[in-house]
Amino acid sequence: MRKIILASLILASTSPATALDLKSKSMQLIGEVVANPAAFFYDFQQDVEATLPLPPGKSYGFQTGLFPTMLPMGYMNLSGKYRIFAEGRVSPGFPQVDLIGGYWNMLWAKILANQSDDVDSARFYGYYGTLMLSSSLSPKIRSFWGLKLSRLRARLDLNKTVDFMGVGVNSFDSGFEDTFFIIGIETPRTTDKLWSLQLNYGLNENALAVKAMWQGKYFDLGLNFYPEGVLVVHPVWNFHINFE
Repeated sequence: MRKIILASLILASTSPATALDLKSKSMQLIGEVVANPAAFFYDFQQDVEATLPLPPGKSYGFQTGLFPTMLPMGYMNLSGKYRIFAEGRVSPGFPQVDLIGGYWNMLWAKILANQSDDVDSARFYGYYGTLMLSSSLSPKIRSFWGLKLSRLRARLDLNKTVDFMGVGVNSFDSGFEDTFFIIGIETPRTTDKLWSLQLNYGLNENALAVKAMWQGKYFDLGLNFYPEGVLVVHPVWNFHINFE
């Protein structure tokens, strides 16, 4: 895991002074990961969480996070969406109501536990559920808001103490859970394409995330911002499919 994190954090540079500074920065970031691993891994969980409402006219759908979650982080993940009420179905002006949820499990943790003689067990997984409401402000703008309950568990057990940056480590058992309030806005470009911007705020931990997304017919491209995260900016790539 340390090699994976180092590879993603240390950038090549022709300047020895710059390289030294980058190495120092990367070690600082690794220290932050070790100090609070759940917060680090939870930011990637937010990358896989589907927090956009179903498009109008669609009844259910599925989503999988491809980058950076499935690769390189090894998050095998699946999210599902189900439309409970279409907009205006209950009464005029009543919003669309969607139920969204998903689960992920880190494949690399399972492989590490099976292949390494030093690791007794390793489990990294999480799940979430969201109740999302959305309403059209105009033919070109739709707002959405909702509540998300999110949980993560990270556990690693070694059969011996390992020196990591001067600290003896033989296990860690960490978790993260919070209830998030979500508010956002989306605007369609064509029938199957739209832009969206959303804010996620954790009511318990005061965690903040901002997601800017372009959604196509099958793929999403976006940038997720975690102001208090170890890695502040996450470029994301997802696959989704929706059905009438």
